[in-house]
Amino acid sequence: MFRFATPLASLLLVACAAPRTSSILVAGELDGGVSHARPEADPAPGLEPAPLPALLAVEPAATPPAVEPIPALLAEESLHGSRFTLKGGYWGSDEDTLDDGYIFNASWMRFFTRFFALEFEAGYLDGEGEDGGVDADVWSVPLFVNGRLNAPLWILDLYGGAGVGGFYYDAEASSGGVTVDDDGFLWAGNVFLGATVNVADRIALGLEAKYYLTDDIDDFDEGLDGYALMLTLGWSR
Repeated sequence: MFRFATPLASLLLVACAAPRTSSILVAGELDGGVSHARPEADPAPGLEPAPLPALLAVEPAATPPAVEPIPALLAEESLHGSRFTLKGGYWGSDEDTLDDGYIFNASWMRFFTRFFALEFEAGYLDGEGEDGGVDADVWSVPLFVNGRLNAPLWILDLYGGAGVGGFYYDAEASSGGVTVDDDGFLWAGNVFLGATVNVADRIALGLEAKYYLTDDIDDFDEGLDGYALMLTLGWSR
């Protein structure tokens, strides 16, 4: 009996040591070697990812078109803000000794509204004359603070106003070889009327008439009362 038991045990050990064959592989071999493993799923043919709706697309904000400024509005704004003005012309005296001369003024004006402005004015005046054998010569520096009322009419400005200030003066009179010289300060006032034409965005040309009323110079018993007719050139910054 032991003689047959030894070979049988050897066969059992060989069978246990052999690798196990998968039932799937065996079935495949039996069907002719074709594998029946399930392939991975592919997306359905003909279908592509849908694009985002147009409403979700972000577009850059449109830039508003540039607005061209109207020249008349620019002139109105700039010339009725602040303005520098040069003035020059003829000065005529109401006094007996002085006859005529010339005057130059420069002013800075600040508009608080289109209808009212405050003006600071300084200048130079030179006049001379002769009366009863007395030759007179005077130069002066007028200094004034003026209030101006303005009436803008399209490209025109009609205006008028008044102010207070004074004249620093140096006057000389000579007769028969005798010369009298005097200098000092005279309190004064002035009234004026004028008009300007706005020929560009920041430039105004005009004409101004002004009348001065002053105290008397002690040594001459006369003052610098007189009128001026001046051309004006104004511009704004």
